[in-house]
Amino acid sequence: MPVTTVSFSLMASFMSATSFLGVPAENYLYGTQYVMLNLGYALGTPVAAFIFLPVFYKMQGASAFEYLEKRFGRVVRLLASSVFMLQMMLYMAIILYAPALALNVVTGLSKWSSVYLIGFVCTFYSTLGGMRAVLWTDLFQALIMLSAAFAVCVKGTMDVGGLSEVWRIAEEGQRIQFFEY
Repeated sequence: MPVTTVSFSLMASFMSATSFLGVPAENYLYGTQYVMLNLGYALGTPVAAFIFLPVFYKMQGASAFEYLEKRFGRVVRLLASSVFMLQMMLYMAIILYAPALALNVVTGLSKWSSVYLIGFVCTFYSTLGGMRAVLWTDLFQALIMLSAAFAVCVKGTMDVGGLSEVWRIAEEGQRIQFFEY
């Protein structure tokens, strides 16, 4: 697979409906300090790339759980795996529910029907097409999300009178706050 397709797929996978809808709301309600989360990514990515990845490569391991088993034993691996699975189940419930809410509002389909429909469609194309289908679907999804975000930003900026007006309104509303926790 082309590296750009995989990159866009990773981006789409980490940018769920929850973050796509929730982050702008978070910034609107509480200010821009949420942007500081990116500082963690900027610091964490090199640490992962230059410290953790060489360890996994040398170990010939496929996951962090293998490392935990080799370093601390089987009990720690099973505990970490169990906690991760629980976290993922809770996360997936939220990730399925957020687009189901949007589908419910747009189509009138019940929330449960929307959850089942989204889950079925995703399971169906993933099973039928494998990783290739998932990667290409993620690429398409990422392009749609980026295009929509860009269009909303441009339209919103034009509607209020330009970037300087957007900045003025944000400052008036005390939403330009990067280091206030």
